[in-house]
Amino acid sequence: MEPAVAGEEAGRALLAAALRAAEGWEFRTFLCGGRAPPGLEGEEADAFRRAANRALGMALEEAWKGARTVEFARPEALLRHSPLDGTVEIRVAPLFVYGRYRKHSRNLAQTPFHCPECRGRGCPKCGGTGRIVPGSVAEFLLPLLVEAAGAEEGAFKGCGREDVDVRMLGGGRPFVVVLKSPRKRSLDCEGLRVRAETGAAGAVEFPVLFPVAAAEGERVPATHPPKRYRARVEVEGGATAQDAVRLAAALSGAVLAQRTPTRVARRRADLVRERLVLEASARLLDDGAIELEVRTEGGTYIKEMISGDGGRTAPSASSVLGRPCRCAELDVLEVEFEGPSSA
Repeated sequence: MEPAVAGEEAGRALLAAALRAAEGWEFRTFLCGGRAPPGLEGEEADAFRRAANRALGMALEEAWKGARTVEFARPEALLRHSPLDGTVEIRVAPLFVYGRYRKHSRNLAQTPFHCPECRGRGCPKCGGTGRIVPGSVAEFLLPLLVEAAGAEEGAFKGCGREDVDVRMLGGGRPFVVVLKSPRKRSLDCEGLRVRAETGAAGAVEFPVLFPVAAAEGERVPATHPPKRYRARVEVEGGATAQDAVRLAAALSGAVLAQRTPTRVARRRADLVRERLVLEASARLLDDGAIELEVRTEGGTYIKEMISGDGGRTAPSASSVLGRPCRCAELDVLEVEFEGPSSA
């Protein structure tokens, strides 16, 4: 058989293998990659790969009639071919779904909170459940997205997280769900949002939910934006209106030196971090507690800013007022994050 004829037949066979590999996968952009045959090295091997990848890519674009196109930067699918046996494997990029959630419950974690003693296996400390907290925000939405996308698995990643007993209000906390090896990339996000909220029965809302580019999705958990909080501060012996004025004046613009809080010291490095309180206001409540609103840099420990955590945070409400203070209730009012557009 003439070399040219053999080459054409091998090209058709490789194209057929690539089309079979892509069956059942939804994607719009792709890139071809492969190895050079044995015996080719250096520049010859590079030239062979470039030519083979280009030829297969053009053949696939023609076969798919422009519905799928080659992209070099961040393709949704990679088709890897082998000249030795003429096989083609497909690897698809993760699908990123951006959203925001509002959490109205004071007994709900962001993601599953496994028991530290048994690490989820079940033990006497957790009553055999493997959990410290029975439910999480992620569990209302993540399984629905994994199923709808036909993905192998998914990960829920928030732009920070609030404690189990803290409500997340306002526009909601940004998050991204990363879906691994999704067979489907076009999702009915509105329908999935409604189903998730129905399952949450008022405990959680998902006001925003739509797919985004990988770069936008990766930005969400890596960003630490300012946040606004509202706290109910209980002061030993009760507070006065003057106490509220003093507290707001002392905290507004204060630079906090915060050593890793006692409550999280077992899982985080023991460091002293400086965090700026950008704004603070306070008012006396009828029962002698103080309602404190603050806007702070990302990563500020608000409960410790109030209690002082045995001197590990300074200044604090306790040090300013000269009496023990505790955060009885805490709400996140806003996470100041400029999210991606759904357009």
